[in-house]
Amino acid sequence: GFGGFGGGDAPPQAPAADTKPAAPSSKLPAPAVSTEDKGEEAEVVPQDDGASTLESENFNLEIMMMLHEQECLISQMNEAYKEFDVELVKLRSDKIQLDVELKNGDLRVILLFEELLLLKEFEKRENFLQEALSSKLSDRDEMSDKIEELEEKLSSKKMYMEELQENEKLLYESFTDQLGENNKFADFLTKVFKKKIKRVKKAAEMEGDSDESDSDDDFDSSSEEEDDDEDGVEHLDLNICPPGCSQELYDATIVMREKKLDLEEAIQEEKKIIDSLKKEVDALIKKNKVINHGVKCAKNDLEAFQLEKQKKMNELDIIVTLNLDQIQFMQNGVLPGDLSSCLVFHSTGVNQLANRIKELQHEKAHQIRKFKELKKSHIHLIKGKKAMQEKLLGLDEKCHNMMLLKFGREVDLKKLENISTNRIAEELKETIAKKDVKYSRKLNEWDVQINQAKQRLLTSTRDHTGRLDTLNELTKDKQDLESVLDGKQKNLGGEYSGQRKADLKERQRLLQLVQLQAQEIDALKDEIGILSRKDGHILPPTQTAVPPLPPIGGRS
Repeated sequence: GFGGFGGGDAPPQAPAADTKPAAPSSKLPAPAVSTEDKGEEAEVVPQDDGASTLESENFNLEIMMMLHEQECLISQMNEAYKEFDVELVKLRSDKIQLDVELKNGDLRVILLFEELLLLKEFEKRENFLQEALSSKLSDRDEMSDKIEELEEKLSSKKMYMEELQENEKLLYESFTDQLGENNKFADFLTKVFKKKIKRVKKAAEMEGDSDESDSDDDFDSSSEEEDDDEDGVEHLDLNICPPGCSQELYDATIVMREKKLDLEEAIQEEKKIIDSLKKEVDALIKKNKVINHGVKCAKNDLEAFQLEKQKKMNELDIIVTLNLDQIQFMQNGVLPGDLSSCLVFHSTGVNQLANRIKELQHEKAHQIRKFKELKKSHIHLIKGKKAMQEKLLGLDEKCHNMMLLKFGREVDLKKLENISTNRIAEELKETIAKKDVKYSRKLNEWDVQINQAKQRLLTSTRDHTGRLDTLNELTKDKQDLESVLDGKQKNLGGEYSGQRKADLKERQRLLQLVQLQAQEIDALKDEIGILSRKDGHILPPTQTAVPPLPPIGGRS
């Protein structure tokens, strides 16, 4: 047989006992294997003795190939077994890892669910506190806007008040300038100007021309009367211009008094408005302080609530998965069954603590060396202190002896220093007083110069205004003369043919007059231009002799 290869489970047939083994190159008959399809036993049909040598060699070759194929299949099967075992181990480890991750996920879900329940429990209270804080913040913002608006109004009213006060000062200065110097009615006009009267408000304003005549009717003469002057000037009626006083100056004083009363009334009204605005601002500031206190309390409540919620969240148990090699808590070399007393710590922290132990050891050695050095320096300083104390005792004795020689007794040096310091302070005060007097004089001089400059400015303004009025009048006269000349030029026909020479002379005279007026207008324009500039000083204008003008409708 050939190793039992064949169909079925029947063992191979053994050769007959009387059969002799064949030589290597003999013509051994090879059994023939025939297998049926229906599981029948394989039959080995021996070959005939007359089989050729080539067929037997082919048969042996086939047997060797089949044996080699059998070995290859067996090795493949063994490799497949090994690969299967490896894959099985890998799948088992993956399954364990997945089980661990799934278990961790379940634990994480449980933790998140507990946190969700806790957050839902605190949600209503948190929303209530947040709404309270938001409402208080909105109230504070609204109150701040109101305060800013009122402060802006108050600042604008204060600026307007300052403008009114400045106008009042200018009015007093203009009244003083109007009085001039050495005016014998200055005291009377000042009393008229400063007289306080009760004014009656009318529904409609009067015209500007009737102000002087109606001013006395609008006033009630039941006001406070001024006392007589100290010089004994006899009492005069303040409502009537005294004899010898300029009526224009008295009327101007009445007009200025009217303006002063208007300004005083406006100032009083603005003061009332400013006081009311200040009261409103103060009330709003107090309310704002209360609101700010409420906001602070609401923030504190919300912060305390957040801390309480965080505390409750921290009280939740968190499960951490550890490997066995991560556990270093051993008792007698054995892992204990209860790990509740263990501490979960990061490995980098453990390394840092180990390194810190070494650092502390180095620091301890350094501090010991430093302590020894400080101890040596301390001993040296103690010796120096003793030497200095002995020296101080000697100096005290020397100072005592010198005081006895100079003053005859011991004197407190601090008091002496204070006395010297007070002398210096008194000297400085005297110097400051002298400087104050000196600079106050300079300030008074500058005030005088400023008043003089204002007076010059007022005079220049008046001259400028008068020249502008003169310019307007001359311009109107020029226009009238040009219209007269144009009319005469048109009517130079037969009506005036008899007196042509007289007309020519009249025309020549009018042309000369127009030229003179044009020159005067140019000079006035130059003077106006100079006055309009800063620090413009000019000489008085030259008066040009202007011939008298004839009436516009007649002849000369």
